Amino acid sequence: MSNDELKTMKGRITWISAGMYLVFLIIAIKLFYVSLAEGPELRASSKERVLERREIPAKRGDIYSADGKTLATTKPVYDLRFDAVTIKEEVFEQEVAGLAAELAKINPIRNARSWEQYLRNAREQRNRYLLIAQDVNFSELQKARQFPIFNRGMFQGGLIVEETHERIQMATNMQLRTIGYDKEGASAGLEGYYSEYLQGKPGNRLMQKIAGGDWKPLEDPEYVEPVDGFDLITTINTRIQDVAQQSLLAQLKKYEADHGSVIVMEVATGKIVAMANLGRDKDSIYRELRNYAVWETTEPGSTFKLISAMALLETGVADTNSTVDTEGGVFKIYDAYVRDSNKKGYGKNTSLSKAFEVSSNTGIVKFVYENFKDDPEKFIDFLYRLGVNEKTGVSIKGESAPVIPKPGDANWSGLTLPWMAYGYSLSMTPLQMLTIYNAVANNGTMVRPQVVERIMDHGRVAQDFEVDIMKSGICSKETIEKLQAMLKGVVKQGTATNIFDEKNPVAGKTGTCQMNYWRKGGGKDYQSSFAGYFPADNPKYSCIVVINKPNPQIGFYGNTVAGPVFKTIADEVHSQMPQTAVEVRETELALLDPQSTQTSKITRALEQNYLPSLSGLNARTATLLMEEAGKKVSINGVGRVVAQEPAVGTALNQCSTIKLVLR
Repeated sequence: MSNDELKTMKGRITWISAGMYLVFLIIAIKLFYVSLAEGPELRASSKERVLERREIPAKRGDIYSADGKTLATTKPVYDLRFDAVTIKEEVFEQEVAGLAAELAKINPIRNARSWEQYLRNAREQRNRYLLIAQDVNFSELQKARQFPIFNRGMFQGGLIVEETHERIQMATNMQLRTIGYDKEGASAGLEGYYSEYLQGKPGNRLMQKIAGGDWKPLEDPEYVEPVDGFDLITTINTRIQDVAQQSLLAQLKKYEADHGSVIVMEVATGKIVAMANLGRDKDSIYRELRNYAVWETTEPGSTFKLISAMALLETGVADTNSTVDTEGGVFKIYDAYVRDSNKKGYGKNTSLSKAFEVSSNTGIVKFVYENFKDDPEKFIDFLYRLGVNEKTGVSIKGESAPVIPKPGDANWSGLTLPWMAYGYSLSMTPLQMLTIYNAVANNGTMVRPQVVERIMDHGRVAQDFEVDIMKSGICSKETIEKLQAMLKGVVKQGTATNIFDEKNPVAGKTGTCQMNYWRKGGGKDYQSSFAGYFPADNPKYSCIVVINKPNPQIGFYGNTVAGPVFKTIADEVHSQMPQTAVEVRETELALLDPQSTQTSKITRALEQNYLPSLSGLNARTATLLMEEAGKKVSINGVGRVVAQEPAVGTALNQCSTIKLVLR
């Protein structure tokens, strides 16, 4: 090879090498540019196309009342989106106007023309996740599936349906805290306690992450359907619940109180048939702010005297006819004073029964202090054996523990024992106090309060809750009988004569507790309460009413503030108890004066087969009159009949249900 040819070849190699270096340089520059300039955008675009198997939440189980009404349920709601790219061109052009017209009907934020333009813009921009509507119900979803284009399904019609669940309470917002909630990081009530049963088992399906961080469901042969949660059947009776709520609300308003609670429980079973809790918010509107019945521990005041009397009788240090000197209504211990509301006291020979019935602070304190001051452990040991220091274990999340001091505690002093005797220096929840009263009504058998009857697994009983006996005998039969007699005496000749009724006798104990008394200058707030059971002679239900911080200028004693709520509930429950036709005729119809004009008009109307005026009658009398005539009755409110439907004079054969409004 000649020198010229060699030079020519070397020149070519040089140019080829230079070209290759230039190509490599261009590639390197491009890679550098892509990495730094376009990299974040490309990485984001890549992330938006991630496929992932994502969880699908299950439908939460429903909660029902004992009488079959839905208390809480999960309402499915749907978001509708549109994949504007997947539609064939000819289908889109032919049917987009029809789809726009239908969308304008279900979601009138745009008219038909605007909707069409909205859809066309989405197609031009290749939007595969266009929002169409949010929170639509099932019937609206079914209509949307029939719209033009959408009726071709998800993959040919582009309709994307996303289901979410909204938990709602069906009965009333006043039952919020008893039913409760179960949210991330917080739970309460039945929803919290039984969440494991209610929540169900989630499913899963393959989804694609698209623009905006949203997830689009894909066709998935391995799709796992979620399994709905179990249902709860509670012990709540909605009619008694309504009376408890309405009567509590009326009394809170009347006495301008801060908050209050009511519990009604079946004596033999411990089933809670009503639990109402109302508190005044910053706008002075009463709502269920907390479950005071289960959560709030306070010094109970005089309702605790039942437990003090039980300790005195059961330990044998005193009997019902044992006496003390009430010392003119004032008893000094160290530098502190125990005072009676009756500033003259109740005499030098006041029996235990009398002291209990008239709620003498000096009397009960002297009985306890004089008999246990040298051995306070004996009194405290009795309380601990009774279980006063323990939670009830009710299946509602959020129960607070009682506080019962004992000798040796840092807060124990020479005043602790006498102060405990009449319900101070200790704290309990209303439910814990009611459990004791219920045991006395149940002849000494203490049963655990119960809010759920059974758990249902899609129509099958998964778990049935039997009566749970906590203690078969809290004290002797003789002590129980004496306590029952004293509780009757409170209503018949003691502090609660204002709620005495021969036709529906009740038994119980008033409580008036001064709050914040330890502050300098004393406290001006009170807690009014009444705990007991009914009927007095054959108890079926126990009940406690606690009202906190009533306006003392209007009233604050337990008999006048809490007692009437108890009486209203007792009367309503009594009206629901089954009776024979003879008993109905002899009791309820006897309440009407046979000589009165109203009675004769009612009798004549029923004989002539038309609806009489029931104005002024109580719920029980009106209900039984109509049920005797073969009619169903619906009641709204508490008190006496002020309105009715159908109108007076309507033929009875045209009346299926008689609706009564009470005030």
